[in-house]
Amino acid sequence: MSIYIDLLFFENVIVNYGVLLVTEKLSGGCSTILRRFISATIGAIYLVVMLLCPQISSLYTLGGKVLLSALMVSIAFPVHEFKNWLKALLSFYISSFIFAGAGYALMSALNQGIYFKNGEFYNQTKSDGMLLILTLLFGFLMVRAFTDLFRRRIEKDAYIVNTYIHLGGRTTCLQALIDTGNSLTDPVSKCPVMIAELESLRELLPEEMVNWLKNWTQVGDVSLDNSHEWIKRIRLIPFNTIGTKNGMLAGFKPDSISIEKEELHFERTQVVVCISENRLSSADQYRAIISPEMVSA
Repeated sequence: MSIYIDLLFFENVIVNYGVLLVTEKLSGGCSTILRRFISATIGAIYLVVMLLCPQISSLYTLGGKVLLSALMVSIAFPVHEFKNWLKALLSFYISSFIFAGAGYALMSALNQGIYFKNGEFYNQTKSDGMLLILTLLFGFLMVRAFTDLFRRRIEKDAYIVNTYIHLGGRTTCLQALIDTGNSLTDPVSKCPVMIAELESLRELLPEEMVNWLKNWTQVGDVSLDNSHEWIKRIRLIPFNTIGTKNGMLAGFKPDSISIEKEELHFERTQVVVCISENRLSSADQYRAIISPEMVSA
């Protein structure tokens, strides 16, 4: 069987790039198109050298392949902490296993001839391009289906981040949980909604606003004058949950919020902070809940 090196190189660059994209999603790391492309190209060059220089036996060893994966991860995801690099490396291996499994399953299902050599699978048909596309699609669908599960098991601690709420020259810091189930948005502005415990915001809000947020549903109890500066900040967000239909959350629009997620920093000005009078975490691990949209580039 003939193997076209240029085609094999091109296909592996594409697959490696797809693996690195999934690695970025699973690890929560940050990369660029150029870094991913350089890393993917190095992985493809390694394979070509393996085929053209079989006398270099170290390329076929487990140690050689581990060094390659470590190099690819280091190039694609430059980090300053070892634990973050290790998380990216583990996510890289998970992504590789997903795509390898997807490719093998598709070739088996399509009854294509398969053989294994030098740590790589090859098929004996002329449908390499279609198989490559199907493998990528199948791999991405598998990742999409299990991303939440992987993240919760691999980086549970990374779901809790420092969140700073800025308002009128004052700032308060809360531990916030990144909740993939939080899809609340302001129906008018389409801004994402953050939910915070009222008690944790007492130092940030004026007393009359705290009283209004606690009693806004009780007609005639506490009211704000139309000239009050807070009138323009007040938001009422509709929501539905199990057991509660057509519910309403009271909140306000801060000047901005800042979120620290590992070495990354996100700042959002178009956000609504809604209030919860109850504790959000029974173990007091966090005081607020934010959506993944707030920590995405």
